[in-house]
Formats: sequence, structure tokens, C-alpha cells
Amino acid sequence: MRRISEALTEHAQELTRGQRVLAAYVTDHCDKAAFMSSFEMAAITGVSQSTVVRFAAALGYAGFTQLQEALQIELKYRLTALERLELVTDPSDDGELLSALSATDARNVRRNLELNTTDALRNLCTRLMFSSRVYIYGQGFTGAAAVYLASYLRILLPNVCCLNQTGVDPLTAMAGIDNGDLLICMAYPPFSGTALDLLAYAKEKEACIATVSEGNDSAVSGDADISLAAECGDYGIGGSLAPVISLCCGIVCLLARGNDQAEKRLRAAQDAVAFIRG
Repeated sequence: MRRISEALTEHAQELTRGQRVLAAYVTDHCDKAAFMSSFEMAAITGVSQSTVVRFAAALGYAGFTQLQEALQIELKYRLTALERLELVTDPSDDGELLSALSATDARNVRRNLELNTTDALRNLCTRLMFSSRVYIYGQGFTGAAAVYLASYLRILLPNVCCLNQTGVDPLTAMAGIDNGDLLICMAYPPFSGTALDLLAYAKEKEACIATVSEGNDSAVSGDADISLAAECGDYGIGGSLAPVISLCCGIVCLLARGNDQAEKRLRAAQDAVAFIRG
């Protein structure tokens, strides 16, 4: 979905007086506007409800609901970690906070089924099996998910490199990528220069690109051959990794299921653990 800041910039000269009032309000008070109904937004800005609806259309959104979604996505780019935590809930005790976060995680894990097609996941597994080298990178807190995915893929595949673990600049570690390789990049707004540079370099080298982000229309998925999505939650400290880890687990399971070589490697890994314990 197109960012609200981009839509406002493009259509600024076309807005009516009332729509410019709304534009100023959503720019200055995005955190409040993102959760208002069209009636509430009209009341607080002093315009009519129909002006709010026409404002959404003027910015290129299908309706007010889509405008509201764009505002909520915009928050991911703007809010600090502390502001995200403050917006997650208003609990009266610690138990209520944990309950709210757990409920959000459960809902977002279930959404993986809605956001990703089986064909896309199977396509990624096929690419994994036939790629000469697999590079995995996780921006920010998703670095933990990149390490998790790489640790299992190393058991199943011969050449897996987690760019978060090399000890050198990720782009330097990926310098040898070519058109027979695969880059899996996990990134969420606001996107870092490192993630964008890795994607641009992989595209330049004609490597296969798979992304995991907040949606299939994410800014980082535009040039991806395979686009996967996991909703980490808009708020909290920086979002939750539970949906991303669940998606990574699904990828590993699909890759291993029905693959004799993969199952053989898994059994060998289990035998090695048993030997160490013995």
C-alpha cells in the first residue's frame, strides 16, 4: 500500500481547502488519526464526514478504510520504541499486558495463512533446493529470525550464509552473489540502508530475491521474485517475532517434508546430538 506521505506530496496541489485541513491534521497527528473513524476525524478537524471520504479518494485510496490502513502503516515509520510500547495497550496490571500481547501474536500468526499462498512458499522451497548459495539477512530485530532460519537450513542445505553472523559488513559478505544464488531478506519499516543496498546489489547481480516484510506490497518487495509477509504487530517495543518465526518454521518443514536427502540430514543431526549426550 502506498505511504500516506507519498500520496500527500503528490496530490498536495489538488486538495480543496477542507482537504488541506485534513492533510495537515493527519501529518501532525498521525498517531491519533490512524485510529479514528471518519466521523471522529470530521468532528476534530471541523469538516464534514463526506469531506473526509472525498479526502481519501483524492489521495488515491479506495475508501476511508484504506486511508486508515495507510495511516497505521505510516506509524511504523514514525514511532519510537517507547511510543510503540505506549500504544500497544493500556493495561491495569502486568497480566493484562501479557494477555494483550499474546492475543496479538496469536492473531498475527494465524494471518500468515491469509498473507501467503502455498504456491509462494513452495516456490521458495524450490529455489532453496536449486540455489548454489543461500544468503539470509534480517534487519534489526528480525536478525534473530534470520539466525533461526539459517541454523535449520544449514542442516538441510550445503551452502547457507547468514549475513548477520559473518562479523563483516553484510554487503561485503555477499559480494560473490550471482544469478545462481538466492537472497532472503527480512525487513520491516523503517527500512535500513543495509537492507536496501543488499536488495539492490542482488538485483544487479541477477540473483533470486525473496523478501519477508509487513505486506506483499512492501517497499522492499517491489523487485522480489518471491514476496512473503508476516504481520509483526504495529506496536509493542518493535513488533513481535512470533509470526516471522512461525513462517520460518513453515518454510523449513515444507522444505524437509518429502525430501529424502533433507530427512537423511535431519536424522544425521539428531544422531550427532544423541552421540554428544551419550
